[in-house]
Amino acid sequence: MSQKTRVIIYGVVAVILTTTYFIKESKTTIRLPVIGKIPAFSFIDSHGDEINRRNLDGKVWVADFIFTTCTMACPVMTGNMNIIHKEFRNNNNVRIVSISVYPEYDTPEVLTEYASRYDANTDRWHFLTGPEEDVKELIKNGFKMGDFEDIIFHSERFALVDQKGQIRGYYSGMQTDDMKNLKKDINILLAEK
Repeated sequence: MSQKTRVIIYGVVAVILTTTYFIKESKTTIRLPVIGKIPAFSFIDSHGDEINRRNLDGKVWVADFIFTTCTMACPVMTGNMNIIHKEFRNNNNVRIVSISVYPEYDTPEVLTEYASRYDANTDRWHFLTGPEEDVKELIKNGFKMGDFEDIIFHSERFALVDQKGQIRGYYSGMQTDDMKNLKKDINILLAEK
């Protein structure tokens, strides 16, 4: 084999190895930070059934705090949450959780009517209500967002929670553009082992 042929072969091998290296490096998995952990909770959904933290283990879920008589932020937030719901409606590994901050009014019947306005599949989008003290506790020691002293002044953020109950991101529930980032990050968590 001539010197020239060897140089060409070595050059081709070097190009192949370099290309393979850069392709592998470009596929490095994006990891979302772990921001906190959601403690145990138990609420009642729009069907009158108990939903607790364990029911959500193994699922990627997005949570927010709303109330059905809100006329300012909540309709925008629920509309944006519906974008996420529609995107992942048929994915059994994704759940949406909307927790009422006005539990004395937001009974399961009221939540059922509210969910119907958004054509929500309430087996995958849980509208939850429960004792005000339990909601306050979850806001304060779980999601760490909003005013836990006067919960009607709730956060306008969505929280992304992974399969282990860990918060992995916050997103503006008022910004439709932020839903693109949320969809992307849900897919990142779905791809995690």
